[in-house]
Amino acid sequence: MTPLANPLRRHTVTVIDRVLVGEDDRGHDVYQDVERDVPGCNMQPVSSTEQNDNRTQVVTRWRLAGPRSMGLTALSKVRFRGVLYEVDGDPGEHGSYAGILDHTEAFLKVVSG
Repeated sequence: MTPLANPLRRHTVTVIDRVLVGEDDRGHDVYQDVERDVPGCNMQPVSSTEQNDNRTQVVTRWRLAGPRSMGLTALSKVRFRGVLYEVDGDPGEHGSYAGILDHTEAFLKVVSG
């Protein structure tokens, strides 16, 4: 059964995965960042905090809801509207009756300053 189209999932994000591509001449793992666009997502701001300890640091958090099969991991990064976010914790994959509300959900953060 095909899930109903969700009008809230109108954003496309770029997911950046670290992929093991081999070893260097000393036997250390070599990784490469692989980017892929994921349509059908919804990005919502959650919070922003500022800390002033001899410098200003701002932590901004967003909530991402996307397709259940988007393959997001705790090591993935997400780019949305030119801002690069880290996945904050493990993403969750949620199923529902008949697939109508199936989705991946994750919190993202960006730290500046």
